[in-house]
Amino acid sequence: MRQVIVIPARMSGKRLPGKPLIKILGKEMLLHVWELCTKVFDKKKIYVATEDNKIVNFCNKFGIQVVKTTYAPTALYRIKLFSDKIKAKGYINIKGDEPIANLTDVRKLIKYNKKYPNRVVIGRGFCSKQKYKDSTKAKIITSNSGKLLYCSRLSVPYSKKDYTKYAKSAVWHHALNKNALDKYVKNFSLTKLDKLEGIEINTMLETEINVHTINMIGDNWAVDVKKDIKIVENLLKKKGKRPHKILGAKKM
Repeated sequence: MRQVIVIPARMSGKRLPGKPLIKILGKEMLLHVWELCTKVFDKKKIYVATEDNKIVNFCNKFGIQVVKTTYAPTALYRIKLFSDKIKAKGYINIKGDEPIANLTDVRKLIKYNKKYPNRVVIGRGFCSKQKYKDSTKAKIITSNSGKLLYCSRLSVPYSKKDYTKYAKSAVWHHALNKNALDKYVKNFSLTKLDKLEGIEINTMLETEINVHTINMIGDNWAVDVKKDIKIVENLLKKKGKRPHKILGAKKM
């Protein structure tokens, strides 16, 4: 296959155990994410990757393709294990805790991966004041050409005045190929920055894997901790309907 979407999911998250199957407005979060992806991509090329039988059973119940992996310390590590079983030229990682991911952003990532299949890329987006001050949300610093320099949960870059000119939020959609995944795992160890920040992409930076960024709308909100559930539900209610139905949802 040329490209596949992979949704990594696990029940043992430290900050919010059982997160994939937590209900958002009455529907399991993982189902929200999968349905969102089907709006822009062939469902035959969309997979959930997990080590948990509970998630496997849930996916089977709803007709979602699922691949069971062994234990993985990070989502990228899980996608590497997935790539050993499902071969593709490009792996599009849409996190299982992004029930309001912007579909315009997802489509842009898919197109970028087709054009630059050998690059590792993540999204960068507008950083609201709320995200900037929230230590559960990752902020990124990039070079002038868009290469990722660092990713932190702190309010970076620090500014006494107008941080909005420079601050960017991480949009956790990745695109990468098998070679990058193999290199990531071959040299894998939770590096100092990863241990400090709890952000897996910093492992790639410390092991000198170049990571590119592309500009995205970035109006997503990941469910990292319990308080995020209410925030996401309010965002969905405020929209009046699912955001991906408002934005162009042309399948690729």
